[in-house]
Amino acid sequence: MVSLCHQYGIVTITIAFKQDEDDEIPSGYLFYPSSIAPIAAGYAQFDILQYLITAAHRKQIKVKAWIPQFHDQVAYKRHDSWRMMVYQGGKVIPFATNSSEYFVNPLHPDVQHYERSIIAEILTRYSIDGIVLDWVRFDGYPMDLSDTTRRRYKKMFGYDPLSIDFTTKNSKRIQWNHYRMDAIASYIQSVKTIIRAIKPAVTLDVFVLSPAWKELAQDPQRFAHSVDNISPMCYYDDWKYPVDWIYGKRSDAIVPLVRRKAPNTEIIPVFDTNWEPQVYQKIFANLHPVKTISWFHYGKWTSREIRRIYEYTTSPTVQ
Repeated sequence: MVSLCHQYGIVTITIAFKQDEDDEIPSGYLFYPSSIAPIAAGYAQFDILQYLITAAHRKQIKVKAWIPQFHDQVAYKRHDSWRMMVYQGGKVIPFATNSSEYFVNPLHPDVQHYERSIIAEILTRYSIDGIVLDWVRFDGYPMDLSDTTRRRYKKMFGYDPLSIDFTTKNSKRIQWNHYRMDAIASYIQSVKTIIRAIKPAVTLDVFVLSPAWKELAQDPQRFAHSVDNISPMCYYDDWKYPVDWIYGKRSDAIVPLVRRKAPNTEIIPVFDTNWEPQVYQKIFANLHPVKTISWFHYGKWTSREIRRIYEYTTSPTVQ
């Protein structure tokens, strides 16, 4: 893989250090020998990530550690009080009750400490070039509504957030969302502080969904000063949007919207590798200015995928 990346001019490899989904193995499992969280099968005996980093650096290719945060089944099952609680069907229940999305509470101090401890372990153990955060968000307005969050919020604002009408835009819901957005931004800043303390040269990136989806409480404007790059995930077809949702003049076009939110931060859009050639042609003809593009591929990278993105990419740097 490293030789192929070198051959086709790829300058950075972003590799998963922590599982993000719950399909093959539970989210929260780690792909390196850790003293903090469970290790995925096959990764305790041979440190493949160290092998990759060494091989990549020999070819002058940078390696970034992709570390999903609050989508974490391991942490979810470790402590009941860490679970993301949602108001649904007239009651407060764990967010995973009716889904396979195991979220922990981004507002809980112990959850934050746990996730940061994994980041610190990776920084201490590996000579990586960057940290990439993902799943740094909520999944809707009526969360987190755990007892811990409700007590803290009531002490700060004088009312229980469970009393908010989450179904309509109103002053209390706006106040609630600002509180959550500030908390997400503060957490990202705390990660930057850890990086500066352990390995100051390591960069910090964040994968983001559309800022138009306010219910996620993920506002690039609030954390842009804490990161080196912001990567909008441009999977237009996942959400049944036309391709110009990536770059167009529509008010919710993801890359222009992130750029308006963070005008002084480098924007690195993330694309799938399986779109048709004409889709990439349309994107590259309209997406300006972009210096660097990141590509996501689920599964094993082969020469076919790497060759395809080389052929589709002209002026931007490829990752």
